[in-house]
Amino acid sequence: MRCVMSLLTITLISSILLSLFPQTPAAYGPLNYACCVKYTRNPLPFGVIKGFIEQSSREVCRIDAIIFFTKNKKKVCASVEDQWVRAALAHLRSKITKLTEKRAPRLTTAAGLKRMIHTTTKTP
Repeated sequence: MRCVMSLLTITLISSILLSLFPQTPAAYGPLNYACCVKYTRNPLPFGVIKGFIEQSSREVCRIDAIIFFTKNKKKVCASVEDQWVRAALAHLRSKITKLTEKRAPRLTTAAGLKRMIHTTTKTP
């Protein structure tokens, strides 16, 4: 009987001590993730926008938002419903398309590479 009481006492004390420690942050995602909780009312000039990500209300955060990254290393939350946001996204997407079109001729398929090797190794 005394052994059972000792075991219960140890279990109780262990439970109390473990509950005092904070829970691990890994269970709640990265600590540096911050959600947008409201939108900016001021449009950003396109020249200061460096990039963007989309925030979904179906994941961790409560609202859908576009998070713009500025050249000053700031994050600006905006609504997709705003006209200036849609215009900025369209402009960014067109820049990405132009960049990928410029790089496309440099890409080589395996067959093209084989042909290139074959034509450069022929002896006259």
